This record gives sequence, C-alpha cells and structure tokens, in this order.
Amino acid sequence: MDLITTAAARARGIDKDELTRLVDTGEIHRLALGAYYAGDHPHALAVRAQIIAAVSGPTAIICRRTAAWLWGLDVLPPGKTSHDWPVELLVAAGERTRPRRPGCRGHEAEITSADITLLGGVAITTQERTALDCARFLPRLEAVAALDQFLRRRVEIESLQTRALALAGRRNAKRLREVLQLGDAGAQAPSESWTRVLIVDAGLPRPETQIHVILPSGAEVFVDMGYPNQLVGVEYDGEKYHSSAEDLAHDAWRRAQLRECGWELVIVRKSDVLGRPADYLEDLTGKLLSRGWRPSTEQMTFVLTRLRMLRNREARFRLYAA
Repeated sequence: MDLITTAAARARGIDKDELTRLVDTGEIHRLALGAYYAGDHPHALAVRAQIIAAVSGPTAIICRRTAAWLWGLDVLPPGKTSHDWPVELLVAAGERTRPRRPGCRGHEAEITSADITLLGGVAITTQERTALDCARFLPRLEAVAALDQFLRRRVEIESLQTRALALAGRRNAKRLREVLQLGDAGAQAPSESWTRVLIVDAGLPRPETQIHVILPSGAEVFVDMGYPNQLVGVEYDGEKYHSSAEDLAHDAWRRAQLRECGWELVIVRKSDVLGRPADYLEDLTGKLLSRGWRPSTEQMTFVLTRLRMLRNREARFRLYAA
C-alpha cells in the first residue's frame, strides 16, 4: 500500500509545503487528513478503504456497503459508483467517537472479535456480519438484494435468523426479520431481487427462482422466477445481456420455445422496476388469474390497493426509500 502519512513524510525531510506541491502536480493524492497516496487509482473504494482504515486506528472496522464491496459484492445504491461512495467504518459502542474524516461515514455498534477479520491487511466485518448489517440497515429492496448475494456466497440464513432473534427490541430488528424471510439465493442479480420483492409486497404468491425448463429443441434453460404450476414466468431483461441484436434474437427464440411449452411470460426492465412497477405487477396478476390462481376477496383487495399505491411516486418513495 503506497500510504504516506504526514509524520512519515516529515521523517523523510518532506515538509508541508512540499506535500502541497506534490498534491498540486498530481504526484501524490491527499485522501484524508494527514494521509496521502502515491499509487494508481487513488479514488477506488478499495484504496480509500485501506488508507482511511490505516489512519483511523485499530478500533475502526470497515463495514456495511463498503465491506460488501471489498468482499466482491456490489450493494451500492442505484446510480452510485464505487468512486462516489464514502468509506464506512464501524466503531465499537463506547470505544471512541465516530471518525470524522472527509469521504468517511462512521457507525457505532456492538461488535465482537468473532465478527472481525482481516482482508488484504484491513480489519473488516466478516461476510456473515456484513450480510446481517446490510439486511438490517439498508432500504428494503436494497437490503434483500444484498442478502441474496451473500446467500449465494453460502452465508447461512439459519445463522442470520438466530442472530436476528437476539436483536429483538433493537433498532431495525423487525425490518431485519422481514428481510431475512424474503432472502433467496436463486437471484442472479440485484435487479431480480428487486423484481421479486415487489411481487411479494404486492400480495402476489411468492415466485420460485431459477426454474429449470427443457425446451422442445432439447436445450435446458432457467426462467428467472415464476410459478411452475401455472406456467407463468417473470424474466428481468438487463441492459448488459439483453441489448445487442444477437441478444435480442436469442431472447426471441428462447421465449418462443418457452411459449411452445405452455409458458406465459412477463418481461421486466429497469424502467419498470424503478419507475412503473405497477404495470408489470398488473400484467402478472392477470396472467396468474387466467391460469388458475384463486385469491380470497381479502387478498385481491390488498393486491388492488397496493397496485394503486405503487402508481403514486411519493407513496412508493415512502415505502421503499427509507
């Protein structure tokens, strides 16, 4: 790590004016009070995390979204990049005041040594503790998406549920239990997690994930999520894998084959999830009803009420942004 502290620079005969000149010429980068970096990619979150953790002392532990990023998972909010995101540090309750460095966000919480490990020489919350914190403190849709990614990493849901019970009465304990109930390791991307949570929250049956189907051609495919008994599937089309002419042609062939097998499909895109979820949820509701789903009057009233609420941008924000 190419870390240069003010004290280390002074020991080498480099005074404050020379440090300022080196920063102005781009030879080094000032990342925090008293901390400079002489390597490549100074604004990368992993670099900033190492630097800030080093100058914040041994009691500061990388946590939450920053920890997830260092573990190789992207749980940053939509529209945010790793260059934009502050380094999040967890400080044991009562240990010291929260860090107040530029580009740093401090959180005070109880933590045991079993929840701390070293990754690249940096103290960081374990994958299990990071999953627990993300599920507990992130907004609902993002929390489930983060949890799904950790479950795919084989973090055990049973262990998280046991820990959640011990947090009864604490801040966000109820939210944590709800998020853990929604977790599903079958989600292949955060967008699929969001799509699934919106379905469940609308009062529709919880879909299965990664449904194995053998096409008439003999090819084996997996429907993102859906209902095998009703042969109704929901697929999320992300820009990365569903934009080129080749991708679109393959999607058309694959979905024609699925329809030959009797499947009805609801195709969801980013604009649907973020801006118009009621549209795809209404489409899904109609397809499920036409294929034999028989909700009670109370269930159907809830679905219709939720769809109406989701068409209101402010109501949607109140439900999912906090």
